[in-house]
Amino acid sequence: MKQKTVAVVGAAETTEMGKIPNTSQLMLHADAALNAMRDAGLAAKDIDGIATAGDSPVEVAHYLGITPTWVDGTSVGGCSFMLHVRHAAAAINEGLCNTVLITHAESGRSRVGARRFSRDPASQQGQFEVPYGITNPPTMFTIPALRYMKQYGVTEEDIANVAVVQREWAAMNPRASFRDPITVDDVLNSRRTSRRSPSTFSARARAARRR
Repeated sequence: MKQKTVAVVGAAETTEMGKIPNTSQLMLHADAALNAMRDAGLAAKDIDGIATAGDSPVEVAHYLGITPTWVDGTSVGGCSFMLHVRHAAAAINEGLCNTVLITHAESGRSRVGARRFSRDPASQQGQFEVPYGITNPPTMFTIPALRYMKQYGVTEEDIANVAVVQREWAAMNPRASFRDPITVDDVLNSRRTSRRSPSTFSARARAARRR
């Protein structure tokens, strides 16, 4: 392969969407992967690189019957899979592999085969965030967002409009989870929610305080 001639040759989602209680998280990886491989006209024997986050790329490769020469388990949150594309392109250009499969799966609603949400009590999050119930994006992005708002005069209404526009685009996709239009007022008046259940550590912390 010539340098700088890497291309995305296939892409797909899982066959079903939404809450799928009869399918484990690893099975979701496999379902989407097989659909993407079919879209690209490839079989497991054609794949020699694999990348994913959250779950082990080795575990996913083994489940699919793939023997990779290159794996990437970089995990930096929701943008991990964009980094995987960049890493895969670099690996292909360096001759470390020829065809990379990038998978993402999260049994976010059914929680079948998904890892528990928890943090090491000795970590910074475990000490200073988990006991108070809020972690990850709300604590990582709030202060930078407030600084940006102050510096550039961005209002809460401006930020709420992002969600409004995203919903407009989602309505064009028949597989979108939410398609009903929303307004800026809907966003500003919506209740705060968290899909993460309290961790074992935070439960222990509360129990200790009661004693």
